[in-house]
Amino acid sequence: MIISEQWLRDWVRVDLDSQGISDCLTNAGLEVDGVEAVGKPIENLVVGKVLEVEKHPDADRLNVTKVDIGSDVLDIVCGASNVRVGLMAAVATVGAKLPNGLKIKKAKVRGVPSVGMLCSASELGLEEESAGLIELDQDAEIGQRVDDYLQLNDCLIDIDLTPNRGDCLSVQGIARELKVLASGDYQPLDVSAVEPLLADTVSVDLQAPEHCPRYLSRVLKDIDPSAKTPLWMQERLRRSSVRPISPVVDVTNYVMLELGQPMHAFDLEKLSEGIVVRLSSEGEKIKLLDDSEATLDGETLVIADQRGPIAIAGVMGGADSAIGDETRSIVLEAAHFTRSSASGKARRYGLHTESSHRFERGVDPQLPTIAIERATELLLEICGGSAGPVHEKSNEKGLQTKPAVTIRLDRLISLLGMELEASEVGSILERIAESVQPEGESWIVTPPSYRFDIEREADLVEEVARVKGYDNIPTAMPRIAPRSVSASEAAIGPRQVRGAFVARDFREAITYSFIDRELQSLFSEEAPVELANPLADNMSVMRTSLLPGLVSALQFNFNRQHSRIRLFELGATYHKSDNGFVEQQKIAGVVTGARVPSQWGMDGSDKVDFYDLKADVSAVLALTGQENLITFSELEHIAMHPGQVASISKRVEGGQAQVLGHIGRLHPNLEKHFGVGQVFTFELDLDLSLSAELPSFTPVSRFPSVKRDLSVLVDENTRVSELLACIQKGVGKHLVKVELFDVYQGKGVPESQKSVSLSLLLQNREATMTDEESEGLMGVALNQLETEFDAKLRS
Repeated sequence: MIISEQWLRDWVRVDLDSQGISDCLTNAGLEVDGVEAVGKPIENLVVGKVLEVEKHPDADRLNVTKVDIGSDVLDIVCGASNVRVGLMAAVATVGAKLPNGLKIKKAKVRGVPSVGMLCSASELGLEEESAGLIELDQDAEIGQRVDDYLQLNDCLIDIDLTPNRGDCLSVQGIARELKVLASGDYQPLDVSAVEPLLADTVSVDLQAPEHCPRYLSRVLKDIDPSAKTPLWMQERLRRSSVRPISPVVDVTNYVMLELGQPMHAFDLEKLSEGIVVRLSSEGEKIKLLDDSEATLDGETLVIADQRGPIAIAGVMGGADSAIGDETRSIVLEAAHFTRSSASGKARRYGLHTESSHRFERGVDPQLPTIAIERATELLLEICGGSAGPVHEKSNEKGLQTKPAVTIRLDRLISLLGMELEASEVGSILERIAESVQPEGESWIVTPPSYRFDIEREADLVEEVARVKGYDNIPTAMPRIAPRSVSASEAAIGPRQVRGAFVARDFREAITYSFIDRELQSLFSEEAPVELANPLADNMSVMRTSLLPGLVSALQFNFNRQHSRIRLFELGATYHKSDNGFVEQQKIAGVVTGARVPSQWGMDGSDKVDFYDLKADVSAVLALTGQENLITFSELEHIAMHPGQVASISKRVEGGQAQVLGHIGRLHPNLEKHFGVGQVFTFELDLDLSLSAELPSFTPVSRFPSVKRDLSVLVDENTRVSELLACIQKGVGKHLVKVELFDVYQGKGVPESQKSVSLSLLLQNREATMTDEESEGLMGVALNQLETEFDAKLRS
């Protein structure tokens, strides 16, 4: 918000210069982005009155004027369309240097002498573009310096407000803050009720009182459509970045900037049988003031007449009831729309207005009464006419006062970490609140109606801290006893996992936790956690898997000519539960392209496959020391290629399998959807996967080991991992290691069976193992396989 310092000083007197005001507001949490001077003094720029206007003898678009500047009458050639006899204008005489760098000299224009220049607002640096000369009011004194008359020795204060301080979106609001923060002499407007000269009113039907608890209207008739907005008001609007349009519109904007109450005016002749405040019907349409057309949903509050909507409440008026150049009768509107009714409505229709900006943050429900009287007063002064009575419709339940809040001295001292006197705290609270009632070492505080952000004790503590000054609060380190936590060897840390994947040529990615609902459904059938207020339509749910984000990142890189991509991510996924949702930490990865980077002797045609990724995942899981417990088994998954996906499990006590995650190739339909080649992925539960076997020392045996091979015939669907587990369980402590070294199907092997060859390393750590002992252990292994898998020794 940008406000004029001079305008602000009309409301509050403080012993601070421009920078002092800026520092005071910034230190209290109302950050000032900048303070900029309106303009520099311009020498030889004075007020002049046009006495004569004649056509230039040699130029159709030029006029020769005589201008009285008090000390002289100057001949000036001017091409502006609005030059006329009696015009009070800004005259740059010989020697003046304008803000755009133009120096004024004596000149001849098409043979006619011209001594000086009549200036537009843009030439004075007040606007970027101007259609004609700046027209000064008739009360301007001829010969007076223009910079004095326009009060160009002003500064613009640009304040960046936080969303909770909607009460400061006005000159009045900032003035109140300076009263509190700098003990300023606050001088509010003395607004009196305008005596009605008409009996005319417009009926108001308040059908949605929970969204609009107060609606005020007033009829004004016989206003002068040719009236001009006074220059002082135009300047204040311009300095607040609001373009002057017409007296009625300018007055409503001026009152909004001054008091903080958005207002609107309808053309009385364009209304049909009164005003209705209601929720829109699904599919209703309204043409807005910016010439756009909005299709309304059934949850938007509108101002309507009998024909249909004439405004989106608190956002923008409609074109069908807009004020025009010939309007002589109007209906002023000043209403209180609740924050819930205004929230998100402007954004829903692709709009953002000064009005919606304020109503979304909260507007004082007591303001409409003052604002409509202030606007009436200004309009009658500028445009003339007569006013009817104020017609009000209210819902008292919706206008209930804010409940009192209790603040305790001991709690205040505890939170701020500094000693405070009760008298000082009481003085600060009285400057902030509407009423303060001491009660022992506590105060019962009734917040003013415009402070929507004061709801609990902590809010009052913050207010005391702001007024006291954050710089005056001592800095103290928290008193926390140091604790050292020993690193556990029973778990592998995320840092080790990251290092392992990076060592295997992966790059870490970080993707959004908010994702698109349709994208989520491609990778999981689980119902996602929905966001109540999403940032965008494509970020409306929380991810239940890391793969949607990783595959999207892979697609992004693939579309930018990266053919070999290897990404992994550690992050949280979110799942519904009885208490709302729970987080699970997971690790996932995606790979595509060549197995190794292109290099001399290798052209990159050897593509990565399932087993390459399986080796990467197995190597990382091997960090836990439990790789012999990891098994891969068949699985069906919505996002994976049938037959090329496996679940990853770990055997736990009791022989049960604990599922860690899955690995496989992305489904061809998804590869086509994303426009990529073959993509292989994995995803693991991080906490389950990182539990490690506690290392233990085993001395090197003095006795030799024995290596024996075993080849058996089993059903072709039997998993080798199950055979290995079976042998480990049967042979027991004398088995050092068992490995697969061959799988064969073909000649000599019955149909639907396969030959599996295993290598067993046996050792007795207490004595040299004899041939009889090793033969016995091999017999145990074979018997175990025969019992569980109907295995036969291959001859």
